[in-house]
Amino acid sequence: MAVDTVPEKAYLAALEAEFQYRLKSWPQAFLPLVTLYFGGGTPSLFSPSFYARIIDMLAQRLGFVSEPEVTLEANPADISREKIIGYRAAGINRISLGAQSFAPEGLQLLGRRHDGLMVEKAVDILRSEGIDNLSLDLIYAWPGQSRVVLNQDLQKLASLAPEHVSAYSLSLEPGTRLAQEVASGKLSVVADDVQAEMMQLVEEGLENVGLHRYEISNFARHPQVQARHNLAYWQLHDYLGLGAGACGGWRCRKDSEHWAERYCNMPDPFVYMQRLEQLNASSPTGGSSSELRPERWFEKEIIDLKTSFIESLMMGLRLRQGVDLAGLREEYGSQTVDAIMPRAQKLRDDELLDWDENNLWITDKGMFLSDTILSYLL
Repeated sequence: MAVDTVPEKAYLAALEAEFQYRLKSWPQAFLPLVTLYFGGGTPSLFSPSFYARIIDMLAQRLGFVSEPEVTLEANPADISREKIIGYRAAGINRISLGAQSFAPEGLQLLGRRHDGLMVEKAVDILRSEGIDNLSLDLIYAWPGQSRVVLNQDLQKLASLAPEHVSAYSLSLEPGTRLAQEVASGKLSVVADDVQAEMMQLVEEGLENVGLHRYEISNFARHPQVQARHNLAYWQLHDYLGLGAGACGGWRCRKDSEHWAERYCNMPDPFVYMQRLEQLNASSPTGGSSSELRPERWFEKEIIDLKTSFIESLMMGLRLRQGVDLAGLREEYGSQTVDAIMPRAQKLRDDELLDWDENNLWITDKGMFLSDTILSYLL
């Protein structure tokens, strides 16, 4: 469903209703916010006043640290000088721009409504209006892409001098047109060995222009511009999600069977708005009794200690620095951590995994095999 059909006023009212509910049911949310991320769908279609209202609401009820990271995902086709001036005034200080590719055939295949020139123009506007923390998204290994085209994409991206790059190998989402065309044989996926070569090309191309890998798919010019929001997610910090399709989670540590909680809101924005309107009608202050109503608007999952440990390991090993072994032992117990070390030793012998007294990490050689490494390790 197109995001631009969502009425701002009604959606904002739903967000405010959910926020009141979360404040009552999630006590640790009463902390200053370190990061704020507006993503999902096409958030740059909403007006600056929409974000100003949300930021003001959060500032009044929770507060922010002195220099928070406030990111907005944006489509190059939606960037205008007027919008950026408004976004900056609202408090947004970081833009994640979905460039994806500069090749016309790649953009068409990926279903994007912009072209390479729009990306260049968008970056010019962002820079001229004071955005000095810019991230560009790149998708590679799409059907039909050659190494030559990938190198051209990398050269074009480098010429725009972003502070941060997220570079993802194409993942086929079930039910999408692209997935259907691959399933029917109309398109062919890039072979695994070629994907591995392309991943290496991406790293070399970005490293050569001063963008250093700090996570499997993410590169930053220096540590200060690493995505703080994403780092918090990879390190399983508590986070509050608001809106249709949004998720949140926190480690409540009630007992070993109830170590963490996670929730995800229903994805349809119109059903979401309808359910939140019902929540307001039944309990203006967002009472928790609404969770028992038949028209529930989110799903909650209880995470036990073992699952939380697996998630901490899986997410932490995405980072170049790896996971903090002392932190894992403190959180989950030395016995839990020590149980994986015999398998870790085999991976170390194969030069796929390594560790020191502080951290456990996947090596450069093992980077493309991260999913296989995790499966073996766990």
